[in-house]
Amino acid sequence: MTNVDDYIMIQNLIPTQLCRSLIRESSLPESKWSKHSWYNYGRDDLHSMPEKELDIINSTGDQFKSLGNYLGTALQNYQKKYSREKDKVGTTWIRHISQVRFNRYKIGTKMRSHHDHIQSLFDGKLKGIPIISIVGLLNDNYGGGAFMCREKEIKLIRGDILLFPSNFMYPHEVKEITKGIRYSFVSWAF
Repeated sequence: MTNVDDYIMIQNLIPTQLCRSLIRESSLPESKWSKHSWYNYGRDDLHSMPEKELDIINSTGDQFKSLGNYLGTALQNYQKKYSREKDKVGTTWIRHISQVRFNRYKIGTKMRSHHDHIQSLFDGKLKGIPIISIVGLLNDNYGGGAFMCREKEIKLIRGDILLFPSNFMYPHEVKEITKGIRYSFVSWAF
């Protein structure tokens, strides 16, 4: 690998029926979506632009379990491709996957450019930093909402799992939604 863009991988693994089911389950009236906000470590506070922020909700245990095999396969494929030659047999450098968080983007919302140096994942028993960022797309019948990474559009379709390193070299964003609702999920591996 000679180019940092080579470490961005897309795999279409999630069956259409599961994508539809996850959207349907998260859209039930009892689902408790909340507005996304940004945490500023320097100021130790939250800040956001409520009119532009997407909605978020954590997966249930059953939802996480239904995605588990697909996430595991995606991560195995990623490790297999990007491990050093001497480490390719039987070595894994990913041991955990964070709980999946679903994202719902309505018209006028977006995810501004950022990188995934997320410390809040490790406020409890687990310690570490995210190594791989995981984005899954559950539908593709919306307008706008392009996923950008390193200032380039990454074309995604329903069922795709996108993986890339969780560091400053991979700033990413979701452009503003212009039509429909965009459903996706995020998780981090370490």
